Amino acid sequence: MTKAAILAALLLLPAAARATPAIYGFTFPSWWKDSYDQPAAKTSLANLAKTGAKWVALIPVQYMKRKDSTTFDVTDQTASDESLRRTIRDAKALGLSVVLKPHVNCADGTPTAVIRPRDERAWFASYREFLLHYATIAREERVELFVVGTELFSMAAGPVHEREWQELIGGVRAVYPGKLTYAANWYDFALIPFWRSLDYVGIDGYFPAVGGKHPRLMAASLRAYLPAIRAVVHASGKPLLFTEVGIASQRGANRKPWSYRDFGPVDAGVQKAYFEAFLDAFSRERSFAGFIQWCWDLNPDAGGPNDKSMTVQGKPALDVLEKYFAGLNAPALDARAAETAGAARKALAVVEAGVPVE
Repeated sequence: MTKAAILAALLLLPAAARATPAIYGFTFPSWWKDSYDQPAAKTSLANLAKTGAKWVALIPVQYMKRKDSTTFDVTDQTASDESLRRTIRDAKALGLSVVLKPHVNCADGTPTAVIRPRDERAWFASYREFLLHYATIAREERVELFVVGTELFSMAAGPVHEREWQELIGGVRAVYPGKLTYAANWYDFALIPFWRSLDYVGIDGYFPAVGGKHPRLMAASLRAYLPAIRAVVHASGKPLLFTEVGIASQRGANRKPWSYRDFGPVDAGVQKAYFEAFLDAFSRERSFAGFIQWCWDLNPDAGGPNDKSMTVQGKPALDVLEKYFAGLNAPALDARAAETAGAARKALAVVEAGVPVE
């Protein structure tokens, strides 16, 4: 066999031999101070673990009063620190790794992407205090991944505030020793200037796609985003993590997967097809490190065939994800990947040594 033939064969190795996604699971957001502590939430977390998911993202939320506010408030809608710590420990006892993903929301309903603090310096000072508080919890509870921001387009995209973000990231790294990412919007990830200072390129992947509930058509539509994603990943040298991906169970939801509104009749097939298309389009990428689905509800009885929300509980889309998780968790797959990777290393060593292979 010639060197060229060996190298050609190596390029055709299955994706599992080249890279296996390390992060796959669900977000598990809290919208009330003690909701994580409720028995129903504990049951729901256990159900999440039974899907084969290996990660859960916990999401405490603090609030700006208006889009021009400069400080954040703990409200009755903010998960208490005690409940957050207990839930981290519960998740780990179930064998789950944990993402801590603190969010800032506006109490007046303004999307976080378009906030305009009246004093940006004061806002960043408040945000630093907010972030270091949760980074300290992440360190003390041995959380595996910490998210330094989510969908803060007006405060993070472009070069204007890069220095402030570099200082924030440095401050978090001084407190927390684990991996870091930022959760960019699907439309602004290419404008984030500080990816090289993080461990993953994080994208909240609510990409619109044409194709109704036809997964192949939707996958072709989603692949249109790959050139931009690959450019960012290449420039940063960091793997790709979808920090959120989700879609409602409604007709037409594929055109605006980020939307929570009721805009069409219930259609679980759209949600199922979108996840099939998402995995088809992105999971074969060499840089693909995994995804976190938005969201798993704290109510174990949530979802079902008549539910329009983004949860996959009790819906066909969950079958798609469980099948994918099972493939990642299968020992036979790991063994085959290791065997193939070992053969590839030996073949490359031969090529580099210049020894002909018979």
